[in-house]
Amino acid sequence: MSRLNPLRQGESDSNMANEGGERARRAPRRSLSRSIARTVMVATASLAVACAVLFALVFYLVLDRQAASDLKIECESLADMLDAQTDGDTDAKTVLQRHANIVVPGTRVTLIDPDGDVLFDTAADVAGLDNHALRPEVIEAMEEGEGRAGRYSETLDEETLYHSVRLEEGSVLRLAKTHSSVWGIMSAMLIPYLVVLFATVGISLLVGWVISRKVASELSAVDLDHPHGANVPEELVPLINRLDEQRKRLDAQVAERRRFTGNVSHELKTPLTVVSGYAEIIERGIARPEDVKQFAGHIYEEAQHMKSMVDELLTLSRLDDAEAEDMRIDMDQSVSLAEVARNVSIRLASAARRRGITVSLSVFEGGGSEDVEVVGNARMIEEMLRNLMENAIRYNVDGGKVDVCVGRNAQGVPFVRVADTGMGIPEDMREKVFERFFCVDESRSKETGGSGLGLAIVKHAAQLHGASVSISENKPRGSVFEVLFQH
Repeated sequence: MSRLNPLRQGESDSNMANEGGERARRAPRRSLSRSIARTVMVATASLAVACAVLFALVFYLVLDRQAASDLKIECESLADMLDAQTDGDTDAKTVLQRHANIVVPGTRVTLIDPDGDVLFDTAADVAGLDNHALRPEVIEAMEEGEGRAGRYSETLDEETLYHSVRLEEGSVLRLAKTHSSVWGIMSAMLIPYLVVLFATVGISLLVGWVISRKVASELSAVDLDHPHGANVPEELVPLINRLDEQRKRLDAQVAERRRFTGNVSHELKTPLTVVSGYAEIIERGIARPEDVKQFAGHIYEEAQHMKSMVDELLTLSRLDDAEAEDMRIDMDQSVSLAEVARNVSIRLASAARRRGITVSLSVFEGGGSEDVEVVGNARMIEEMLRNLMENAIRYNVDGGKVDVCVGRNAQGVPFVRVADTGMGIPEDMREKVFERFFCVDESRSKETGGSGLGLAIVKHAAQLHGASVSISENKPRGSVFEVLFQH
């Protein structure tokens, strides 16, 4: 996770909080209870409508099949009666004309001779009817003794079911019934359907409201100051954990910002006091002429110390911005670690000579090449190596040694290793040294001009490149810092 500059982070948190609060005040509040109730109602109502439609479809098919079955039974019964009453003197047409009341109301009866001519019909004048020899149900009855069909009837002007039976005399008896009877039953059930549907919607609304109130009460009962209490529902644990993590993160950021502000104030106060004191002595004319040059030198040294600290703070700020993706930094440069190490060694040569410290550079490459390259930002990598080597010189003993090794390990991973013969770092402090303004020996840091920001810069630059930094003991004396890059 990125570590933001505490000052900038504090301002950013404050601005974001103000903007967020303003937006929250302007935006209308969404009611969780209404949302849950609406969702339950819509889901239940949709299910009720779907079930009603499905039930109506199934009911229609059942009624349609039942109507066809009833029509078949009715047709067969009438055919049996006609066969029983016909003889050499009386045909089926005569029987139908004499006993018109034997036909069930709403059912059309048609008698068709073997040639397809209509002999009798209860729904139309036979003289106006065309030949029925090609009707499917008639053909089927002529061939198999019984036939059935369903189609649109131009005579009745409706969708119609037909059932035909061949009589013993050779003619075909056909009964027809329209779908209006089926739809009549369906329409009679429409009002009960609507009543049930509206009742379901009303009940779903009530159930949704009860559920939403229950959920809202569960949420309201959670104690955010003690989020892991026994009364927290299992489903809310992930949300509670995230809220708790965010709260702890914010608390840590606030604490770090306060610590950072205090450290900066403390570190800048001492050189400013020195500069102000010497400048005041010179300005009032208290200083002797021969001391003015010495005082000016002290002022210059403290100013340089403050300048170095400000430069390091700006470097940290750039690294923080890069980690937070607030600034675009070119991370696709091909960087030669050996070349960077040589350039830094040249720049720090004078500082090492003043204390008699020997700086040696070696390049180890398994393939025999001295060109160990990584992909990243050249400026940031140079800043990282400069701080490592500068610390190795600053916290070393007079006449000590600094060994810088650049290469690839057995797995082919690029590394930079800086070993010194200085004071060393206790094992329990090796993680803390990467914190800002942390110094193992405060008095030593004051003597050498260290600000406690160098290793923080190293850690952030390494994180920016996906690298790791480790510290180990340099026996018999000193420390070894190793930066391990990715492949």
